[in-house]
Amino acid sequence: MADLVFTHGGNIYQMERKYKRSFLDFSANINPLGIPARIKKLLKRRLKDLVHYPDSEADCLVAALARYWRVKEENVLVGNGSTELIYLILNAFRPAEVALTVPSFTEYERAAGISGSRIRFIRMLKDKGFTLDLGSVKNGDTLFVCNPNNPTGNLVLDGQAGIGNIQARRIIIDEAFMDFVPDEKRYTFIPQAICSKKIIVLRTLTKFFALPGLRIGYLIAHRDIIRFLKRYQLPWSVNVLAQVAAEQCLSEDLFIHRSKLLIAKERTFLYERLGRITGLKPYLSVANYLLVKIEGQRFTSSCLKERLLKKGILIRDCANFRGLDKQFIRVAIRTHKENMRLLQAIEECV
Repeated sequence: MADLVFTHGGNIYQMERKYKRSFLDFSANINPLGIPARIKKLLKRRLKDLVHYPDSEADCLVAALARYWRVKEENVLVGNGSTELIYLILNAFRPAEVALTVPSFTEYERAAGISGSRIRFIRMLKDKGFTLDLGSVKNGDTLFVCNPNNPTGNLVLDGQAGIGNIQARRIIIDEAFMDFVPDEKRYTFIPQAICSKKIIVLRTLTKFFALPGLRIGYLIAHRDIIRFLKRYQLPWSVNVLAQVAAEQCLSEDLFIHRSKLLIAKERTFLYERLGRITGLKPYLSVANYLLVKIEGQRFTSSCLKERLLKKGILIRDCANFRGLDKQFIRVAIRTHKENMRLLQAIEECV
């Protein structure tokens, strides 16, 4: 684990302090429409509630999530972002072995290392669009799958057939970016999770509703798993404002519709335009970001990142993703005007 640097996109504060300027952030995969207007107003009204401790059980939010997904409240556990729940799962179960698909979200590896688990890496097929050969999954104790995958943007588990044949005691499916998939209910594994003690589904509200600063996520699983995990969760892990904002998110139907249309349109646009730039190869994605390969030896990911920083644009250097190298970057899908600015800057840099 020592050779992997656990850094992330979205480190806008550090970059602004270092370079003494503001940046247009393409490194964090957040909805470019920003926080829904009704949620902003709600947060202002509820500032008075900060004098009280938050509901430790998040009962209102749990009930709202259960209604939204048509599951029972006993199948839902809310956390301080889905990352907290990753650590909670590994701290509670302490699996002897964790199987990780790579490249993928680096916090799985960090959390597994802290829990003392042996880590086995399953490399996705780069030449086949980073697909996963399910036959390569052995009798690992716990398997983590990011679906859609970060940073590649593809559905690793395309449909629900075959998951029951995966030889793992437990399968954690991280659906942090599933909200951006047009037909997400076709691909989510929530219906399977509530019936099986083998599957846990992680979700977050911070990406789609532009609330990463509030930290709010949840998992859906069999009721026995929920009861077990609750024993290990820290008290008051979800603050007052995060709870009320998350509950409101579930009724933002118009915002959800507008966001999916925007992301789908701009994802296609950005993919096609990046593909026209000599030396760049974007990968198809169903999420709100694109993985891009830098072909040839003219420059590296860190070199391109530094050049773009001088133009006020921050991208994600993917060199620290296990399974990738200095020839890969990731860019978020933003508004058309912002995407045009990114394209112009890249064309000037390459």
